[in-house]
Amino acid sequence: MLLQAAANYPVETFVMENDEHCPAAHLCHHFTKGDISNFDDVYNFGKGLDAITIEIEAVNEDALEKLEMEGVRIYPKPSTLRIIKNKILQKQFYKDSQIPTSEFVITQNRADLYQHLNFLPAAHKLALGGYDGRGVELLHTKTTLKKGLMPLQYWKNWFPLKKKSP
Repeated sequence: MLLQAAANYPVETFVMENDEHCPAAHLCHHFTKGDISNFDDVYNFGKGLDAITIEIEAVNEDALEKLEMEGVRIYPKPSTLRIIKNKILQKQFYKDSQIPTSEFVITQNRADLYQHLNFLPAAHKLALGGYDGRGVELLHTKTTLKKGLMPLQYWKNWFPLKKKSP
C-alpha cells in the first residue's frame, strides 16, 4: 500500500519479500528476496537504506533495532512494533495511557480460564501471532472453555453488536 503512494513522489523504493512474483516486486525500483522474520535478511536488506517502513508486523524487530542504532530511520519504531505485535502489551499500553479499551484478563493456562467465569462471554485471543480472526476463540459459557487457546493469551470483554457502524 505504501509502495503505491510512493509512486507519486521522487523516491527510490526497495522491497524485501519471500516471493519474487509478489505484486510489489514489479512496482518497486529494487527487489530483494528474503525472509522478513530472519535477522540477517532484514539487517542486510536495511543496512544501506536511509529509512524503512513496515507494513507487516511479523518482521524481525531485533534486526530493526540494530539498524535504528546505526542511524536507519524505522517507521514504526521497533519499540512500537513490539507493542503492536504483542496484544497483551498493546492492551496494557492502552490501559496505562488511559486509552479506552475493553477490559481484559491475562491467562497463562487453561486452568486460569476457570478463575474468570464472571468474565464470560469473552473473546479469548493469542498474545502473539493472531490476526484476521486467526488465534481467536469466542467463549460463551463454562462448557466452551475447553476451546480456550494456549499458550499465553488474554480475554477481552465481548460486546454483542446490535448494529454495526458504517
